[in-house]
Parts: sequence; C-alpha cells; structure tokens
Amino acid sequence: MFCYRGCEHEIYLLIAAAGSSSRMGAAAGGANKVYADLNGAPVLFHSLDKFDRMSFIDAAVAVIAQRDEAAFDSMMKSAPEYLVRARGAKPLNMPVHKTPGGMVRSESMLNGLLKISSLVRNPVNAAVVIHDGARPNFSEAAFKAAAEAYFEAFAGGGRYAGLVMASPSYDTLCRVDAAGFIKGYEDRDKIYKVVTPQIFNLKILLECFDRHLKTAGSAPAAFTDESSLAVHFGYEVKIFKSPSDNLKITTVEDLEYLKAVIK
Repeated sequence: MFCYRGCEHEIYLLIAAAGSSSRMGAAAGGANKVYADLNGAPVLFHSLDKFDRMSFIDAAVAVIAQRDEAAFDSMMKSAPEYLVRARGAKPLNMPVHKTPGGMVRSESMLNGLLKISSLVRNPVNAAVVIHDGARPNFSEAAFKAAAEAYFEAFAGGGRYAGLVMASPSYDTLCRVDAAGFIKGYEDRDKIYKVVTPQIFNLKILLECFDRHLKTAGSAPAAFTDESSLAVHFGYEVKIFKSPSDNLKITTVEDLEYLKAVIK
C-alpha cells in the first residue's frame, strides 16, 4: 500500500518475464535469460528483491512462459537462500504470483493485468508498476521518486495515464532510408530512451488493452511497451528522468557487464 498525503493507494507489480531469450543461448542455462545467474541469484530475483525492499508493493505478478514454470518455481523455492546473501535471510514481504504468458507481448501483459485485477480491493486508486524482468539494475531511489511524482499528480487532479522512467539521449541520432543512407537528424534534446519501471493507472491501462483487442483485427496497434499503447489511444504519459545505466540484458556481454556492476 502506497500512502500519499493521507490517501492510501494499492500498487501492484507486473513483471514481464515470458520472452524467448534467443540471443542469450546457453548463457541462460537453456531457459529464459531472466533465470541466468547474476552474482548468486537469478536476474529476475534481483528485481523482485529491490521492489520488495521498497515495502509499498501490495503483490507482484510475474508473467512467465509455460516452458519456464519449473525455473520460476525453483527460483521461488530457493528464495530464502538468495535472501541470506542479499539481506540476512529476511523473507520477501510481498506475495509473488505467476500467470502464463501469451503468444505476443500484448497477450502476456493482459494476462498479468487480469491477474492483478483479481487481487485489487479498490480499483479506483489502484496503480500497476510494469517492469522488464531483464532490467535488474534500475535505481530504487529514482523509482521511489517517480512513484511519489505520480501520486502527487493524481492527488492534484493530474490524471494522466502513467509515468515512465526515461533517460536522455546524448548520442547523435539520425534517420536512414531502406538502403542505410542518412536522411535527417533528430533533436537529441527532445529524445529520451524509455525504460522500466513504468507506473500506470490500472483502470486506464486495462481500458487501453480492451480497446486494442477490439481493434486489432482491422487496425493493429503496434507497440513495444505500455506507454506506447496508452499514447496510441490518446492518453498522456509523462517521463521521469532516470539514470542511464538501467540496462536491459539482451546479450551475453550485457550479463557479464552487470556481473561487474551489481554486488
């Protein structure tokens, strides 16, 4: 429960962990990269531990592929062992549920949202935090500040759909044609890299998914995350500046880098 200005808000965590990890290969032990070892615990468990430390998450739902059920169950069974190293054997405070993934991201995330809906007591003030299971190095302090900013806007009547973590782009960014020739440049002062965690109003996000399913047959809404889905349906989504080291593990090199960064 997140308490802001005397008002309590239910807040749930939805972790996307149903990917195929095709670019990771054997480094993930034949399973999803989120179960690869990262300094003594699976990648996914690092995120669960961080969110649990914040103490205001009511419950977590992990969306997992059917092929990874055994890996997920093994991870949760070994949680006490991981936590001995991380924080002296204190147990996870938040309940962690699992729900099956779908054929595509939208199906997976909708499954997770429906599972959360079954747990919510008061949907009016409920929020959902979306996070990629392969991003274990997000800043706890930055996300806490983002959550406060979201609920401050909510309390003040600024009912935008959500708030996403994003880092400025410092590189020169160009647009190219199909042959690879540069055709223009982007104003990098207005370009941000959208990452997770992201926090949304649960009711609005469910509405967006419902509209997406109803229109997908004739006009599919292509989106790579929930912020793009909300914007597609006309809702405002705001960024919250975050550190640029919030790496999503995609390759073996990414995993090795985080092994040196995360203690």
